[in-house]
Amino acid sequence: MRDRLIFGLTILWVIALSVSLTIFIAIPLFGAEMSWYALADVAKMSAAKLWENYLALMNYLINPFVGHLHMPDFPSSPSGLQHFTEVKRLFMIAFGLSLILIPAFVYFLKEHLLLVFHNGLRVVMLFPLAIGGVAWLIGFDRFFVAFHELLFRNDAWLFDPTTDPIINVLPEQFFMHTFLVFLLVYELIFFMMYHRGTLFMKRKY
Repeated sequence: MRDRLIFGLTILWVIALSVSLTIFIAIPLFGAEMSWYALADVAKMSAAKLWENYLALMNYLINPFVGHLHMPDFPSSPSGLQHFTEVKRLFMIAFGLSLILIPAFVYFLKEHLLLVFHNGLRVVMLFPLAIGGVAWLIGFDRFFVAFHELLFRNDAWLFDPTTDPIINVLPEQFFMHTFLVFLLVYELIFFMMYHRGTLFMKRKY
């Protein structure tokens, strides 16, 4: 029972870590997408100014000591601010779990539970692939809506471009690419764990 709990906490840690790493990777990713999709032209401002506003948004979302969102050139409605507050809360949870669950992961490795749950690792590696398959089958736009309806209990995430123009420079493709980054990071972490377990098994037998 204890080992199963550690395995479950390790899975939760990997998910939280994958989310956290994806959040930080999204910063340079947006810089690339600014060029790919000419987002500065969409916003009718310079690339430098758009980048400044995006960094202001991300600083609010990832910095626990920033309590108010202010983007110099993008106004925000009360509904938009509420949504970003909820997103920040989820980000803080992911960051917190990725830190406080490190001991569970260390214990998982120290006690060689990679050997005990070697087959289990293969199963959890299939989860994001299955989710990605569903997103591909139903279309990312429908998956995106379902994802938000699952995480948020209100419709504050349905931004109105006239009151929250920041949504104009956060296209669906950007969110799709961050989702793909999450899948890649998640799979990579579990693959390294699975590979480590395979090496242990070869040494043992």
